[in-house]
Amino acid sequence: MSHAQIIIPFGLPPAEHARDLVQTLTSRCPQRGLATLLSRHFNKSRQHIDDFSPALPHELWLRQHHRPSEFNYQWSRLNYPKQAEQGCWFIVNPVHLHIAQNHLVLSDHRQLALPESESRQLFDAALPLCQEAGVQLIYGDAHTWFLRADEWADFITSTPDAACGHNIEIWSVKGRKELAWRKLQNEIQMQWYIHPLKEQREARGDKAVNGLWIWGNSTMSSYTPATHENRKQAASSGSTAGTAGELINKPGILVLDQLSTAALAGDWANWLNMMTELENNWFVPLRSALKNRKLSLLSLHLSNSNTLLSTTIRPVSLCQFWRSPTLSHLA
Repeated sequence: MSHAQIIIPFGLPPAEHARDLVQTLTSRCPQRGLATLLSRHFNKSRQHIDDFSPALPHELWLRQHHRPSEFNYQWSRLNYPKQAEQGCWFIVNPVHLHIAQNHLVLSDHRQLALPESESRQLFDAALPLCQEAGVQLIYGDAHTWFLRADEWADFITSTPDAACGHNIEIWSVKGRKELAWRKLQNEIQMQWYIHPLKEQREARGDKAVNGLWIWGNSTMSSYTPATHENRKQAASSGSTAGTAGELINKPGILVLDQLSTAALAGDWANWLNMMTELENNWFVPLRSALKNRKLSLLSLHLSNSNTLLSTTIRPVSLCQFWRSPTLSHLA
């Protein structure tokens, strides 16, 4: 059975904007690809999570159904081999924190223009401090580093997207040795504050890289080495997610992350533009693939900050002519 599953983070608009956005999107999508897929389903569910959940609904779905550890996924994405040593590992992202009244707020890391050369400078400045603290820091790419800290295995962490736009104290690390992380974090922030790169970025008008976000803890004993299929899956996830034709020819699980930046920034005009692109490049071709029985099953999982809408469609579902295509399911 050829079953394609697509996860669309922030494919659901927030309740306060849903009516207007759905109305505008309907006028922009005359082919009614997504409207048909949402309306002519044979199975649909809507799940809600707590407002202070350490992960977003689509992240929880991926953790349960696809990848048990975000660390494993990112490690595989960067083609790292399994290391001989075991231990507790985390993802750390260089981030921008801005002041809002009396607290710090985490910004969306996707909007942090950080080239490899500058990320390497920041990594080199942080590395000796990590070594002094007895933890191991490994460079992944400009936005993704890895940290081993066996004594922090009990840490409860939150994903950067769950914490984005909020007071970081609510989503920060919780655990017996959280003060050790806070101390190391402060030392790294101070080192970056006096680093020449700070003035260079300010002169260009770029946001300061003034913090690290730690999350995604996992043990190497649970790590699954990257296979060819894992690497293909990883490479196709995100904003450069290939084409609908590739998914139709080789069905699997795919994340289309084009909407996250706009949604987290509250840029709903850009959100509409991205949704229109998804309609033309993905939803209309996928509907055609179902109709022509190139796919036997298609599942869509659309989320916002606290809701996940899941719907499954098969070719015969498209024959339900009495169900008029509508995007009202997004509201």
